[in-house]
Amino acid sequence: MKLVRLVKSSLFLAGVCISVISQAQVTTPNERILADIEGAVLAPGSYMFAPGARLLDASATGKVSTQAWPLGAALLRQSAMEPQVRLKAGILFDLQVNRVHALAEDNVDLQALIDRLKITIESMPVTGRVVAQLNPLQQLLPANNDPLVNGDRIRYPRRPDHVTVTGAVERDCKLNFSPTFQPADYLRLCNRLTLADPSYVYVIQPDGKLMLNGIAHWNAEQANVAVGAVLYVPVKPGRLSAETPDINRELAEFLATQYQLGGRFGE
Repeated sequence: MKLVRLVKSSLFLAGVCISVISQAQVTTPNERILADIEGAVLAPGSYMFAPGARLLDASATGKVSTQAWPLGAALLRQSAMEPQVRLKAGILFDLQVNRVHALAEDNVDLQALIDRLKITIESMPVTGRVVAQLNPLQQLLPANNDPLVNGDRIRYPRRPDHVTVTGAVERDCKLNFSPTFQPADYLRLCNRLTLADPSYVYVIQPDGKLMLNGIAHWNAEQANVAVGAVLYVPVKPGRLSAETPDINRELAEFLATQYQLGGRFGE
């Protein structure tokens, strides 16, 4: 494989430097592909694949176990690392802006929530996760069988038994999964702060897909919540600094990059 350049990006905020080193790569059609498969598979390891290999080739080679939970599996890709580093840095910067805003408004509750969110985000790794179909049966359909990229890492966890609620809540809740529950049902079991937006919740499915779901009487929407999902309760926009209008969405987007077996919500 030919390396074109090594790029180092450094982002500074609140006296902290976050750096990422990424390799910009050019792969010719004749180059072999290195991919790593771990987790609930019968043949974990790093493998070289022929040019043109696809996700199903990796699934078959790693021998995905019947104990695996494909919906929560993660495809980690180097090209996604730097954008996610920038996303994390931007979130931390916006949280600092809101901390200053909370102090100026003498809003103790907002300050405490911002401090807790800051600690949470700081502890989360930048994963490089991208949304992909990782169920081997679904990969039999050509539309679901994306090409492998050199350096791909694939992680297959085992199925959890819970749904996580985080964000503008008194404390994060890990609740037993119920196939009949809607988002509002889970929220009733986890005490929300007065700062919480009463009308919406972000539903982050275990495959990394994200949707904003209405939960109030006037905008209630049906939504399937899969086992292993994360519900992010946003902060009321009016309580936040006007300089950070996108912080709730960006927090949800970063949470969607986490995964079982290695991410913040790991086993």
